[in-house]
Amino acid sequence: MSESSSSSRLLYLLGGPALLLLALALPIFGPIESRFGFGILFWMVWWWITCVVDIKLTCLVPIFVACIYSYMPLGQVLQAYVHREAVLIFGATAITCAWVRWGFARRLALNFLMRVNGSVRAQTAGWFILCGITSFVVGNTTVAAMFAPVAVASLMYAGFNTNEQRWQSKAASNILIAVAWGASVGGMATPLGGGQSVVTYGLLNKYLGQNIYFIDWTLRMVPISLLIIAGVGAMMYFMRTDMERFSGSREFYRQELEKLGPMTYEEKISLYGFALAIILAIIQPLYAPYTKGPQWAWLNPTQLFCIIPLIMLFWPSRSVKGESILSVKALRDHFPITILFMWPASVALSKILSTTGAGAVFGSWITPLVGIDDTLSIVAWTVASNALSQVTSDTAAAGVMVPLAIESMANWRGLAFGAVPWVWVTGSAISWSYAVASATGAQGIVAGYGANLRTMFVWGMIAALISVLLTILYFWFTIVVLGLDFYIMPPV
Repeated sequence: MSESSSSSRLLYLLGGPALLLLALALPIFGPIESRFGFGILFWMVWWWITCVVDIKLTCLVPIFVACIYSYMPLGQVLQAYVHREAVLIFGATAITCAWVRWGFARRLALNFLMRVNGSVRAQTAGWFILCGITSFVVGNTTVAAMFAPVAVASLMYAGFNTNEQRWQSKAASNILIAVAWGASVGGMATPLGGGQSVVTYGLLNKYLGQNIYFIDWTLRMVPISLLIIAGVGAMMYFMRTDMERFSGSREFYRQELEKLGPMTYEEKISLYGFALAIILAIIQPLYAPYTKGPQWAWLNPTQLFCIIPLIMLFWPSRSVKGESILSVKALRDHFPITILFMWPASVALSKILSTTGAGAVFGSWITPLVGIDDTLSIVAWTVASNALSQVTSDTAAAGVMVPLAIESMANWRGLAFGAVPWVWVTGSAISWSYAVASATGAQGIVAGYGANLRTMFVWGMIAALISVLLTILYFWFTIVVLGLDFYIMPPV
C-alpha cells in the first residue's frame, strides 16, 4: 500500500470519531445525550459510505463508544441489539442455503431464463424481474448470492470471463447490476423480504402493541413494490448497452438444465419446507382464532422460520451419506454472515436514537415542515428515507427513519395511531437502494463479480429518482386523494 493511500485510509478512519466530536460540540443537536445519538449515527454512516473498515466492525460502534463514555448504560446498549423478528430472516436465509447447496436456486434461475430470449435488454429486464419477485420472500443479500453466480456463468459462456471484461462491457455489467437491483427492490413486499422489512415490521408491531398478520402487510406493500418493479424494469430495458444480443446464452441455459436433471429429493424437501412456512404465514388469519394459547405458539411465523430449518438440520439426505438437507457446511458456505451484524445493529441504532432523545430532536426539526401539508409530508419522508438508504444501507436506514416517523407523526390528524401511514411511506422509500455498492449486500456481491460501479451509481440515481417519484404519486393518491383507511388505519 502506497504512502498516499495509507494517509487517505487514516483520514477516512479518523473521520468517524471526528464526526462524533463535531456533533458533541454543536448545540443544534440538542442535549448532550442527543448529541451522542447523532454523533454515533454520523460515525456509522461515514464508515459505511467510505468502507474504510469492515461493515461488521462498523456495527459495533455504539458498544465501543459506550465503553469510553456512558451515554447509556453498557448493558442497555447491548440489550438494544436484541431483535426477535430477525429470526424470520435468519430462518428464511438458512432454508435458501439448502436451495443453493442442492441446486434448486440454480434450477429456478435457469428455468426462468430459458423463457427469455437472447436480447441483452430482455435479459437485463428478465434478471431484474426474477430477482425482484424472489426478493419478496428472501433477503437481498441471499437473492444476490443465489443468482449472481448463475448470471456470471452465463456471461462467461458469452465470452466475459474476467471481472475486467465484465466491468468494461456495458451489456455484461448491466446484467450484474440487474441482479443487485432486483434483489433489493422487493424487500418490503413481505416481512421476509430483507433486513429493512424485518426492522420496520418489528417497530410497527411495537408501536401498535400487537403483531400484524403477514397477509395484512403484504396486501399493502405488494402494489407499490410491483409499481416500482415495472417502472425501474422499463428503465433498465433502455439502459445503454454496447451489444444487442449475447451469443448462445439460451443454449447455455438449456445445457445447464440438462446437467441438473430432474429435481432431486433434497431440492424438493428444501422447497417444500420454505413453501410450508410461507403458506402457513399467509393463511394465519384463517387459523389464528382457533390456535390461541402457548401450545400453539409454534404456528407463529417467527417460530416457524426457526423450527423448519432446525428440522432440516436433522433431515437426512438420500444422495450424500452422512449429510442433512441443511448442514453446518452449507450454512458456513452460503449464509451471508453480515446479516447477523447488520440487522441487530440497525435495531440498536434506532433504540439509541430514541433513548438518547436524538429522534425527538430530529422530529422537532421536521415536524413544522411535514405538518404543513400532507403532500409535502409524503415528499419529505420519501426523499429523506431514500437518500439515507442510498448512502448507508436499507436496513440501517429503516432503523433510523422508521422510529423518527413514528415519533414525529404519532399525532397526525389526531388519530390514535397517526404514524401508521408514514410507516408505510417511509418503509417503502427505504427499499429503493441502488446507487452505492454499500447500500445493500446485493450491490456488494455483484461488485465483487465485476459490475461497473460508475454505471451503478449514475443509473442508480436515475432509478432512485423514478422510484421516489412513483412512491410519492402512489401514496399521494391513496392517502391524500382517496384517503384510504387501508393505509391510514392500523391493520385489524
